[in-house]
Amino acid sequence: MNFIERNKTKLVILLVAVPLLILYTFPKTIVYIFTDLSDEFITLLFLMVFFLPIIFYFIYNLYTKKKRLIDLKEYAEKHNYDFYENPNQEQISIFRKFKSMGTINDQNKFFNLLVPKDDNQTKPLIVTGKSKIAAGEHSTIYYTQIFLYKNNTEIPKFFIKRKTWFDSYYGDRAELNESKKIGIATYKFKKKEFPRSKYFFFCESPNIENFISNKFIELLNTGINRKKALINIESNGTNLIFYKQWSRHSIKSMNFYTNLFRVLKESLIK
Repeated sequence: MNFIERNKTKLVILLVAVPLLILYTFPKTIVYIFTDLSDEFITLLFLMVFFLPIIFYFIYNLYTKKKRLIDLKEYAEKHNYDFYENPNQEQISIFRKFKSMGTINDQNKFFNLLVPKDDNQTKPLIVTGKSKIAAGEHSTIYYTQIFLYKNNTEIPKFFIKRKTWFDSYYGDRAELNESKKIGIATYKFKKKEFPRSKYFFFCESPNIENFISNKFIELLNTGINRKKALINIESNGTNLIFYKQWSRHSIKSMNFYTNLFRVLKESLIK
């Protein structure tokens, strides 16, 4: 499902391009089929084969969107959440205070918001952001599901970002570019063995190493050693967000990531 979501534009172009390519390659055959109405069955069969992939794509797209809404509503009921398909500006204002929103939600369109009814610090607010990434003449839509944990006390501002193979290849240059992009300086750990080969760490607080616990670092390393997906974490000085970039999860995966993020959060804030 994530593959189709990320590549909607490319798939539509492909589904349109293939019939046009066939038309261009075999123009006389196509014209003959359309004009030879003596065999209506062959004409109808051809039209179905010609346009069926496009029709199927749009039907599948509508189906997956509707199914996801049903699944999220059931998840909300089961786990004591209120569900808002299209939250208002006040409801999503808390998410706008994070630097990484410029990347994972550059379309400024939050949707499918889950708000815990008990409104405590043990359960996250969950929302989906949308970004459009240009690639030459085309662009690709990416969705990211974001988990926000409220916190009543002040904490250091920081941003932990997973490294791609591209980031690892360009090393310090990639780190500098990312630092400029989000407006937070890079921090180099002096006392603790933070996994810099897999994660960027941005922070301007001189006391950050006292805040980042050994348990937290151990959990990150456990995920790396088990070859689990790398995640991103950001603090805006009050609250924490966790997310797997360019991914929104199945209901089963939501349970997994909610538990993972809760454990990570509790390793920093009891």
